[in-house]
Order: sequence, then structure tokens, then C-alpha cells
Amino acid sequence: MLEVNKKVLWISDFDLDTAPGGAQRSDFLIIEKAKLLGISIKKTNKDNILDIENFNAFDMIVTSNVTVILNENPQLLDNISSHKNHVRLEHDSNEHISPEQREKLFSNCSKTIFLSEYQHSFFKGLYGDIFKNVEIIYDPINSKKFKDEGLEREDKILFAGYMHELKGVDHFFEYALDNPDKDFVIAGFTSSKIYHILAQKIKNIEYLGKVNHDKMPEIFNKYKAMFYSPLVREPFCRSVAEAVLCGMDILTDRQDKIGSLQEIKKVGIEEFRNKCNDAVNEFWKEVL
Repeated sequence: MLEVNKKVLWISDFDLDTAPGGAQRSDFLIIEKAKLLGISIKKTNKDNILDIENFNAFDMIVTSNVTVILNENPQLLDNISSHKNHVRLEHDSNEHISPEQREKLFSNCSKTIFLSEYQHSFFKGLYGDIFKNVEIIYDPINSKKFKDEGLEREDKILFAGYMHELKGVDHFFEYALDNPDKDFVIAGFTSSKIYHILAQKIKNIEYLGKVNHDKMPEIFNKYKAMFYSPLVREPFCRSVAEAVLCGMDILTDRQDKIGSLQEIKKVGIEEFRNKCNDAVNEFWKEVL
């Protein structure tokens, strides 16, 4: 039985209102589940973390992405690392903090949550075997929404999500230009004026712009394939996992660098689907 009578402090640079990325969406789903369980949870971000005067007033702290917080307020790392019950939820590659900060961040974790075996493996390769009490828990995805509807699909190639160099959008535009006989679709957003213009001007690209996440199952069921060739290691990649669960083919030359694809290869699509669907429950079961 879960011990829900706890006060939890959730610390993350951003939340879903200010940064609509995969990490923030996963955090949101886990936090909402905590509320349903009756857990007293306080969410903080880079703008209000200094309002917390006493970290030890909480039974547990959970840190998500905290690069900005630690860069702006490095003294807070002492509060985190010395807490009696620190749960670390690692979403990214953790490359933007110093080795000293990283070791301190992970040194006293009651649980360290990685999103895939691939992520845990490359962390050990990059940073050494410094990680305590490790659990592998996928990004939470509702498989009742993200599923293959068995519809006839348009023969178009999709790019979904944040149009950024590290997410491989340059490769996508090059692929579209090199294949004028193929049709492409972008359901995404960008802060780059150049990417915005390219998405509008390349003739064989249909630019849908930013699509509400609730509409993405429909998008993933509408087209045959999604293109994704990131420059960075992807610990999991929520958008790829959602697309696969909806029956899409993934066109990539980086399959061995995308955690969700590695997990599907290892456990099979049905177990992968079940683990994504149960991830929020698994998270709280492991940390409480």
C-alpha cells in the first residue's frame, strides 16, 4: 500500500505552461497523479524556487530538469544533496552542469529514475558509475489515447515537436529538399525565424504549426511515417514513442541513440505499451 501521507517538493526549471516539451509533460502527468493519490505536492520552478525557505519541511524532494536553477542559484545544490529523501528524475543528458555539481546532485539519492536502460548505460559511460538506487521508468503515455486506430494513412512523412538543430530539423529539411517527389508535414513549433520560413517556403512541406497535444493521436494516425534524426542522445524521446504506439514507422539513422526504440526492441511493443501506460503508478510505487 502506498504511503501517501507525505509532503513532496517538486523542483524543475520549467513547467508545462512555460515550456511545452516532453519532460514538462511527463512531470505534469506524474504530479497530477500525486494529487489524485492525495499526496501533498508543491511544484516549484526557476521563478519561485527561492520562496522555499526550508527544504527539510518536506518529506521528499523530487528534482527534474534543474540546470537553470543550479546555474542561477548554485547554493541550492546543498539543500538538495543534503536532503534525507531526494528522488532524482533524469530526463536529459545532464551535460550542462559541472562534474562536481553532477556528482553532488546524484550522491545522496534515495531513488535515481532513468527513462531507459540506454540512458542509464550512457550516463555510466560518460560520468562513471556514480548513480545510487537506480530504477528504469518510462515516460508516461496514455495508450488508450495513443494507439493505432487502423485508419488509411496518407503517404506523407511527418516531423513533430520542437524544430531545433539538436532535434535534427536541419536533417529533415535536407531530406525534404533531396526528395522533391515525396510529401512532408510539420506539426511543430520553433523560436527560429529561419526554420519558420523554411517550413512555409519548401514546396513539398505542409506546415501545420504548433498542434495541441490532445490532437497528436489524430496526427500520428493520419500519416505513414515520422522522420527523426537528432544530433543528441535521446534518453527516451516521448514523441517517437507516441508515434510508434500510434502505428507509425520511424525513419531514422539514429535508432541506436533513441531510448524508446531501444526499449521496444528489447521488450516488444505490447510490454512497452503497458509500461508507458503504467509509468505514473510505477513512479509513485517506487518512491513512496
